[in-house]
Amino acid sequence: MTANASFRPAGPGPGRNGFTLIELMIAVAIVAILAGVAMPSYLSYIRKGNRADATSLLQAASVAQERHRLGNTTYASAVTTLTPPCGGSPCASERQHYTLAVAPLSVADAYKTGYILTANAASSMQQADSGCTAITLTVNSGNTTYGPATCWGK
Repeated sequence: MTANASFRPAGPGPGRNGFTLIELMIAVAIVAILAGVAMPSYLSYIRKGNRADATSLLQAASVAQERHRLGNTTYASAVTTLTPPCGGSPCASERQHYTLAVAPLSVADAYKTGYILTANAASSMQQADSGCTAITLTVNSGNTTYGPATCWGK
C-alpha cells in the first residue's frame, strides 16, 4: 500500500494549520487588556490637545477687548461685540469645544479697568476634562492672569 501525499493526520500536531479556540481567546483577552489600559491615556491626550481651542479663543477675545477699548472708554461687556473671534451668541471656539463668556472684575468696576474671559466646555469630550471645564483669562489694570495654570500648559 502506498502512502497518500495529501493525507493529514487528525488531531493536534505538525500537520494541523490554524489556531485553537483557546489560543484565539487568549489573544483577544490580551488585546482587550491593552485597549483598556491605553484608551483612557489616549482620551486624556485628546482632551489636553483640545484645550488649545479654548486658549486660542481666549487670546483672540483678549485682543478684541483691547481693540474695543481703544475706541471706547470701557472694555466690551458682551461677547457679540468681540469680532473676531465672535460674531454672534453663543460665541464658540473654532472647533466648537468651548463657548466664551465675559464678566466684569466687579460690579463697581463695570469693565473700566479689566474683565474676565471664560471659556466653558461645550463638547461632551471636554466636559469630562476634570479641572479644565472652565478656563479663564483675567485682565486687571493691564495685568493678565491665566487660570487654572495647568490648563494653559504653563
